[in-house]
Amino acid sequence: MNLTKTLHTLFKIIFWVWNVTFLSVVYLWIFPFLAIFLVLATWSGEIELEFTLTILALIAVPTVCTIIGKRYFRQRPIELIRLFYGVEAPLFLFCLVRLFIFRELTPASRLVLSTILICISAFFVELLWGYLGNKQNKTHRFLTGIQLVTHSLMLLVGLYVGIFLFYYAVPLAVILLRQFFSWEWLTFLWQSLTHDFLLSFSIVTILFTGTATLFLGMPSAFVALYIHSGQRIIRNFAAQYGRIRTTQIILGTLTLWIILFINFLHQPQVLAFQKLETIPQTDQQKQELLAQSQPIRKGLINAYLSAYRYLGAVKDSNSIERIYKDVFNLPQPLLDTIQNSYNQVMSPFLYQGDLDKDAEKAEKLYADFFDTSIQKGERVAIQHALKSTAILDEAKAGLLNINQKKVWLAKQDVTVQEKGDWGEVEIHEVYQNQTNDVEEIFYSFSLPETAVITGLWLGDTNNKATRFPFTVSPRGAAQKVYNSQVKRERPVDPALLEQVGTQHYRLRAFPIPAKSTSWNINNSSLPTELHLWLTYKVMGQGNQWPLPKVGEKRNIFWTKSTQRIRNQKRIRGFDKNWLEASLPASKASIQSHQVSLEGYKITAQPLTEKDYSLPQGKQFAIILDTSRSMGNHQQELAKSLDWFKTNVLPNNQADLYVTATEGNQPQLIDDLHQFQVNQKAFYGTLQIKEMLRQFMELKGNKPYDGIILISDEGSYELSEDKTGVPQISVPLWIVHLGSLAPAYEDGTLKMIQTSGGGVSTDISEVMKRIATTEQLTQKLVSSPQPKPTVLTVADGYEWFMEKTTEKPTNSQGFEPIVARLLVRGLSQKTSDQQLTELDGIHAIAKTYNIVTPYSSMIVLVNDEQRQALKAAEASADRFNRKIETGKEQLNKPNNPLNNTASVPEPGMVVGLGIIGLFMIVKSQKNNMNP
Repeated sequence: MNLTKTLHTLFKIIFWVWNVTFLSVVYLWIFPFLAIFLVLATWSGEIELEFTLTILALIAVPTVCTIIGKRYFRQRPIELIRLFYGVEAPLFLFCLVRLFIFRELTPASRLVLSTILICISAFFVELLWGYLGNKQNKTHRFLTGIQLVTHSLMLLVGLYVGIFLFYYAVPLAVILLRQFFSWEWLTFLWQSLTHDFLLSFSIVTILFTGTATLFLGMPSAFVALYIHSGQRIIRNFAAQYGRIRTTQIILGTLTLWIILFINFLHQPQVLAFQKLETIPQTDQQKQELLAQSQPIRKGLINAYLSAYRYLGAVKDSNSIERIYKDVFNLPQPLLDTIQNSYNQVMSPFLYQGDLDKDAEKAEKLYADFFDTSIQKGERVAIQHALKSTAILDEAKAGLLNINQKKVWLAKQDVTVQEKGDWGEVEIHEVYQNQTNDVEEIFYSFSLPETAVITGLWLGDTNNKATRFPFTVSPRGAAQKVYNSQVKRERPVDPALLEQVGTQHYRLRAFPIPAKSTSWNINNSSLPTELHLWLTYKVMGQGNQWPLPKVGEKRNIFWTKSTQRIRNQKRIRGFDKNWLEASLPASKASIQSHQVSLEGYKITAQPLTEKDYSLPQGKQFAIILDTSRSMGNHQQELAKSLDWFKTNVLPNNQADLYVTATEGNQPQLIDDLHQFQVNQKAFYGTLQIKEMLRQFMELKGNKPYDGIILISDEGSYELSEDKTGVPQISVPLWIVHLGSLAPAYEDGTLKMIQTSGGGVSTDISEVMKRIATTEQLTQKLVSSPQPKPTVLTVADGYEWFMEKTTEKPTNSQGFEPIVARLLVRGLSQKTSDQQLTELDGIHAIAKTYNIVTPYSSMIVLVNDEQRQALKAAEASADRFNRKIETGKEQLNKPNNPLNNTASVPEPGMVVGLGIIGLFMIVKSQKNNMNP
């Protein structure tokens, strides 16, 4: 009798001591220091909703269990201890582990955790209401079947969780006992009593006592309670419905769960790596692999995100071995056996491979197979993984920020000043950050080929007098300085505008001020928005003024509430587009222009439709991009080749060069009619420079009048600077099916310009421009007058360049357009541009304040930035621009199962409610390592 009373008293003490501890941790630490910030982070979209629900559950569990214990089980100590060890403690620990340890769940880990959660819930139901089959109706019969199913799983869960906890309970028990009988804790206790009085004494006593009872008693208590609960329900169900039916349901439930478990343990990266191990040699082999794209994609993503989906790799899991070696000093063979058995228990949460090497391997294989960067192709999956760990991305807007809604475009004001057949356009935008971190915005956009950007400014207000002006700088120096400033520590405003294609530009602005918070909303000195101004000059297209066409945006978004103003008039209807295609222009007569500057005369003559023609008697080389992404444009490719066969081939000749990916051989087809688009397997990835290299190797000494490379928008982010672009002496034209490339690496851009070629999305436009340029050149050759050079035929004009001794003419603002064409002409004069020549070209851009492929605009706001730019402009690599891959360096979570993580961090110890144990362990380590 006395023993029973003693046990009942002990049960009450355990329950109430630990509930005091739980409630203290929850309301003194978790709620004020974690819960509020997690809710705000979830609201802003930085982490997943699951984390907020978990922390709310963490707060609710001890609160609800305390109320239930006091209301229903206050005089029933056995139910109190069942509530504690069967529901509250495992559920509290479950929430903590889900919050601090587990990241993005895999099918295997989700199955195990969901089963544990279901069984805890089933145990709670049985604790409150017992067996549900006492009433005879359809609802209770159904609930009784569910109860049998869940309690069948409870046998597995009780055994599984008990085994898992046993690995930690044994060494922790030994540590507690050793520390207790060493009596060193008395010294700590005396210090607490003499310095911190009763508060420290109470906290230490509660935590130490509670930790001992929880970790020493939980494994055996949890197993016993769950197995007994399962047995009770099984016995009651068998008595009511018979043993045969009971056995059938139990075996069916366990069999189905084990089948699912074994199936989920097969990790998809194993199959993906195996499939991509051998390079396919035939179109049939390529088609077979392409048909398995989905499982390959699934496997490569799993390998790339392995650090976010698994606690660690099997080969790196050695924490249990380290703990048992430190505590028991066991021989290595026995330690290996214990670690291997632990790894088997933890197999749903361990990665089968090498976390770092497999991630790099998956990144490369994904690029080679899917023809795009994995961060661009799978940004949704990667963003979800980052949010599942509450790890933020970099400040710099990378591939993961494409179409992210972080910075709102609050206002957009476009003004056009008409100057006859050309105009000057000003775009003024106002940005408001929707996050609590400073952010960068990114635009990739295109303008007509002869348009020229003439200005870029930043400001905290709409006051033009106080805005920060731009500097025209060599492209490499400007990029270097800008990238050095994009960091969240001490952010300072810069902006960078670069030309990265014949028609394409790249605009970055940083930092957009963080969203105002409650504690700084009244601080008027802090900026709340960022203003940006951009100006450019452009030739009119019919009765329209072309506006920039966005290709890619990062972090920036707009809504119906975005204020849109055009020439001082408010307009609506732009909730999807950045800008209209164009603005209406007054009817102005197209006229000729002739401007002299920098020792050259540039002439622009308007063209009519009848001035264009098609080639006659020419030999062309067509280079076909066969990378995977071209498979999305097969119909467009077939139409382009059919148009070429019908309209060009009858009066010209053409050879087709079919490029090949790694491990395959390119082909030369001298009869274009033999090539069937629908029979070609588009596979792998190729860059323009590699296609040109294959072409140069195959063509031998064959002469051509023009080269047409047919591709899609490509994958600029996969470009590299290690190899150069082959030198080509005839015009290189690139036809991009679908849309223009967002950017070219500088070697390719240089080759397009120096060869006298260009880019387009329409092969018919390319052929017309080639023929018309050739026709104009022939006329100039036959003319007895001085012979200017045909620069280009573009935007409804023919452009000529010639040397002159005339004084510079005043053309009332048309000079920047002329200077842009002069830069194009000078870049064609030599294919091997020396530093002095580039400096001369840059000097023109600086004189007329324009952006060119060699000169960028950068906005600086302080002397430190200006000094850095001055140093960068003096370096020998001032024109060497690095490829902006957009790849973000992800901060990977720590591996808690590696020996370096075997000693718990203070925050986790507090979260788990074992501060006292942490102090003891730390004191032991200090004594061992004086």
